Amino acid sequence: MLHALGFVSGDPTIRIGYPFVFHPGVQVTVSEPGNAKWVYMMLPVPKGSLITEIKVAHHRSGIQSRITHIRLVQQREPVAAEVVHDDSIAENIPSIYVISSSCHVIAEKSVLLKICMEFANTDDMIEFGSIEVQYIPNYEKTTTSDEGETKRKEERPIYTLNKKQTIKNQPTLVDLFFKTKKKRTISNISNT
Repeated sequence: MLHALGFVSGDPTIRIGYPFVFHPGVQVTVSEPGNAKWVYMMLPVPKGSLITEIKVAHHRSGIQSRITHIRLVQQREPVAAEVVHDDSIAENIPSIYVISSSCHVIAEKSVLLKICMEFANTDDMIEFGSIEVQYIPNYEKTTTSDEGETKRKEERPIYTLNKKQTIKNQPTLVDLFFKTKKKRTISNISNT
């Protein structure tokens, strides 16, 4: 279970009100209405885990303002990200509701939860409570032994260096292919 306290946004039209005495949740409002207002949260999921479900508890004050998408994005490099889960949310959900989004995502990189909102009016507000991420830790390590052995064989280098060789002196694939095999000859000496 996570608290919505981790939500951030780079959109200057989004205002995020963090919890205090009068409201325990994270309140999101906007200075301009629109249909693509995104907030983000990094998920503390270990590498190799299988994410199976995301639950988002929220409350909205406006009738036409709503959450439209729940996404999971994996990112390593700062200029590239990959959408690994995208779930459109139905329009007819109640104003106080826990949205559940089932998925099957193996965490290979840093995982971000992205929530897209549509605001029809600047007076509307969407308040977030808890965020629940259900996952199976170390899912990649628990795959069958055959799959793991195949993966290890594929990752094993074709040619390994010994202490006398340097990287510059590595033979090419052509050299390895045309290398003649040393033949052993066994002679049978029979005493007659």
